[in-house]
Parts: sequence; structure tokens; C-alpha cells
Amino acid sequence: MANKPIIVPLDGSDLSETALPYAVVLAKATQAGLLLVTVWEGAEEILASTLPELADDLFKRGEEHYEGYLTGVARTIQAQGVKTEAQVIVGHPVGEILKLVRERDASMLALSTHGRSGLSRWVYGSVAGKLIRESNVPTLLVGPRLLEAKAPPAITRILVPLDASELSETALAPAVDLAGALGADLVLAQVLNWATHAFVFGVPDIDTAMIDRELTKASEEYLARVKSGLQTKRSVKTRVLRGMAADALIELVENEQVGLVVMATHGRAGIARTALGSVADRMTQGPAPVLLVRPPHDGE
Repeated sequence: MANKPIIVPLDGSDLSETALPYAVVLAKATQAGLLLVTVWEGAEEILASTLPELADDLFKRGEEHYEGYLTGVARTIQAQGVKTEAQVIVGHPVGEILKLVRERDASMLALSTHGRSGLSRWVYGSVAGKLIRESNVPTLLVGPRLLEAKAPPAITRILVPLDASELSETALAPAVDLAGALGADLVLAQVLNWATHAFVFGVPDIDTAMIDRELTKASEEYLARVKSGLQTKRSVKTRVLRGMAADALIELVENEQVGLVVMATHGRAGIARTALGSVADRMTQGPAPVLLVRPPHDGE
């Protein structure tokens, strides 16, 4: 991955920089460089048409501001031994970042889910959402809870949520690769609802405890099959969880000291009733970054 950089969009805020420590960790592990980028839209069209000299001055000041900002951030990261470039682009954030991903053959996007609206006029959450939907490379999302982290991130355990679908299993290969590169162990997890939750208008006269046991057994067997098929020397644990998917997974992240969650952007809602696509958004509110892998040919 040495020639395939990790692209980190920044908007000049501390919130947007939350992704940087994790991008550095992954860059070191995968021998990739970082490409820091700020995309701003310049002056308003009405200002450019009515006060062109002021608009030109604003453009120059904005470009100088962001070039100075990114250069300073790049120097800090370079001091940590990671090759780092910086680039300021004028245009629409989503389109320009996706174009850069293609042109530089990036290995990954890494960004915070929150930033600020300022000179760049980013609605950062909106930008992140569009990048997730349209990017064809894995996207690392770092949520606001990680802004408070004072120690450098340690990724010694990687969680892969599964729902028994082929789509959800597309996260396995990148998770295994990262586990090997980081020296991290793997946790495979599936979340099941209790059988009683399947009956909205009351529980019928059936043995729900027996159904729960059978579902748990089926899930354990499924995870065991997946585990046996992995080509890795790292330790792999399996966990069958109960409850609301995101809540159960976030609790597992906390209890197992998971440093990274790797999951597909879309799964299926089956007997486990785990729609991974919606769960991913909730997971970014947890205590670990989330690497979203978009399955190939994923129709929406």
C-alpha cells in the first residue's frame, strides 16, 4: 500500500482532526502515506459578481490559510515517521475528494464524522455521509467520543459484526489483513433478538426459550464455520449477542477493549434482524473507530 495513500479530509477544526491519530496508526501498519486535503468552495457567487476584488482577496486569504494549516499538520505527522502530503482544493467537497481518491488510487479514506462549518462552508456530517455512500474504498469513521481520548490509539483487537449474509462477510478480508498488519486479534460477533421480540401483539403459546437456544446454537455454528475459514495466525474469538444490534455491539466494544470495528456498509435483515447498514451509523457514536467496507457491486 506504499503507493496508495490514506486520504484524510480536514476542515481546520479539532473535531475533524480526531481521525488523524488513527490514520497514522493504520498508515504505519500498512506502510501507506497520508494525503491531507481541505476542499473549500471559495467566495459566494453573489459576492464574486458584485464585489470581485473583495472575492479575489477572500480567495487568496482562504487559500493561504488552509495551505498554512495543512502544512503545519503535515509536519507534525512527518515527525512521527509517516510520509505525508498536503493539498488544498477549491470546489465541491464530495466531488473533489472522490476525484482525488480515484486519481491517487487511495487505499482508504479516514475522516471524523463531525467538523465545523466555517470559511470552507462544509456541512461536515453531510459530507461524511455522501462519501460513505459513494466511495469505492474503505472509509474509516472516527466519532465524537474519541475526541476526548488522551492516549495514542492502541488497536489490539478488531471486531467484525456479521449477520450471516455474504454482504456482511465482505468485511472479513480487510479485517484479517489489518489484524495481521497491526498484530491485533479478531472478534466475530452476531447479534440476535430474543424470540419474544418477534411477536408484536403478544407471545403465542410456544416455547420461546427453546427457540432462543436453537437460534443461539445456529449462530454459534455459523460463526465457528466463518472462523475456521479464515487464513490468519491471529487469535479469533466468536460472540453471540442478544438485544438491539448497535447497543449490544457497543457494549462488546467496551467490554472487550476493541480498538477498531470493521464492517460492511450493508447487510441483510434476516432471522437475526440485524440491518448492518443502519447499525453502522450508530456504531460511530461508540468508543472505537469504524472502518466501513462497501461490498463490490452493492446495489442500493
